[in-house]
Amino acid sequence: MPNVKQVTTLFFLLFSVNGYCEKVIMVFGQSLAPYIIEKDNSGVELLIIKEALAHEGHELVPVYTQLAKVAFIFNQGKVDAAHRYITKDKSSNKFFYGDVTVEYHDVFFSLDDRNIKLEKPSDLAEYSLLSFQDAKDHYPKWLPESYEYSQTSAQINQVKLLQLGLVDIVLSDKNIFNYNSVRYRESVDKKFKNMRMHIFTSPYKYNPVFQSKKMAVEFNRGLSKLKKTGRYAEIISKIMKKDISITNTVDLTL
Repeated sequence: MPNVKQVTTLFFLLFSVNGYCEKVIMVFGQSLAPYIIEKDNSGVELLIIKEALAHEGHELVPVYTQLAKVAFIFNQGKVDAAHRYITKDKSSNKFFYGDVTVEYHDVFFSLDDRNIKLEKPSDLAEYSLLSFQDAKDHYPKWLPESYEYSQTSAQINQVKLLQLGLVDIVLSDKNIFNYNSVRYRESVDKKFKNMRMHIFTSPYKYNPVFQSKKMAVEFNRGLSKLKKTGRYAEIISKIMKKDISITNTVDLTL
């Protein structure tokens, strides 16, 4: 028969497991490889969040929706967290931001042998542009309402159409474009043309957001541990390989 000390120890262990193995339901946007890869619950951003939470004894449960609906679903209170949350009011007490997980960086791409020069927004008028959806909402200075351009949700088409010379310029996050460049190169038996990258804006820093202050604090603590162990850098280097055929970079922000 177990003694009082054994029973107390067992109770403590059970309480600890129940108290710290909390599931965290987080909503993610779809089709954001290499940041979010829905088919196997992977990707740089998702894995960093998952492992940061695991450091504090929590299990990430990802759910997916269209990126434009992420904030709406979070606001409904049906999930514990969102991988990003776009709002101008970061001072609200209704939700709690975690520390930055990754940076996104939208840039223009062109074929290097075209020697396209972009120095100001009006220069785009001479060229055809293919972008991600709703780009005008993000960059009204460069893409005013009067400017006509094409959009696609299948971002591998950005690489394909640029390489085939069917569009002049592509607007894309550089890591998403790189990821799809590798995929496209593997699917075709022809030379991959060198490209030029035109940097026109600073990177975006996205923070996950939580309904609970306690969970945000614990996430930040786990993320700090992930960086100190070197695992954070390992995840990034393993998935976001430097494989873009960029032979020329123009930085318009300098």
